[in-house]
Amino acid sequence: MTISCVIPTCDRPQHLLEAVASVLKQTVKPLEIIVVNNGKEKIMLPAGLADAVSVHDIIPYAGAAQARNFGAAVAKGDYLAFLDDDDLWPSNYLENVSVAIGEGARCVVSRQDIMENGKQVVWKNPYGRTTIDYILVRNPGTGGPNTVIARDLFFSVKGYDPKLPPSEDKAMILEVLRAGVPVTTLSDNAVIVGKDRGEFYLTSYARLAEGVFQFTRKYGKLMSFEQYLYNWSKILYFRYRAGQKWLWPLAKGLHLLSRVFSPFTLIRNS
Repeated sequence: MTISCVIPTCDRPQHLLEAVASVLKQTVKPLEIIVVNNGKEKIMLPAGLADAVSVHDIIPYAGAAQARNFGAAVAKGDYLAFLDDDDLWPSNYLENVSVAIGEGARCVVSRQDIMENGKQVVWKNPYGRTTIDYILVRNPGTGGPNTVIARDLFFSVKGYDPKLPPSEDKAMILEVLRAGVPVTTLSDNAVIVGKDRGEFYLTSYARLAEGVFQFTRKYGKLMSFEQYLYNWSKILYFRYRAGQKWLWPLAKGLHLLSRVFSPFTLIRNS
């Protein structure tokens, strides 16, 4: 069993070097490290990294989904381990994932931590939440940097949907579950997202609104009325926060209506 590491990057050279360094420190080494440049700046790696990392340029600003899909296409490993350029793996990350794979896991999702005031704290733990119904209303913590998936499974579910940023992460896991493949969660295997800068939430409200809208448009038929209503309350709220102030009365009303339904109603057992 071999693992390819795929890192999409976009004009953040210093962050990229730190991300690559965290991969090189793994106790279980990946077969290869593939960097997919999704930005305009040319990537200049130090001489010591040239042999350890392969760099591929794609159309600038094509998006993380396209970059990950490209990396998956050129990868040679049996499994794909994705890492974003501003995130870090602990040294035993792939070792823990490899144990799960050895026990039969085809898709592994680990925990996401952030740094607050110099301390590492839990941000999102997908344990017990990686179900179809949960993903239809929230992201349980299924992101690029904490997902490892069998390469053949990745392509059978068509990889990351580039029309859904930033909902492509949970959509890919949703497709895995719809295919009847269980997702293994490692609640003690933490990835540090946003590193020590506290910049773990960089997506604009406009982009959030569009992502939830496209996700709801694609998967609306799978949602209950309550789930559909909840997603639309998020869409209108994000559009309001993005500057469409005239949406406030509607966003507020729909938000209050959605609160009538408890999380236990919105998120049924799948």
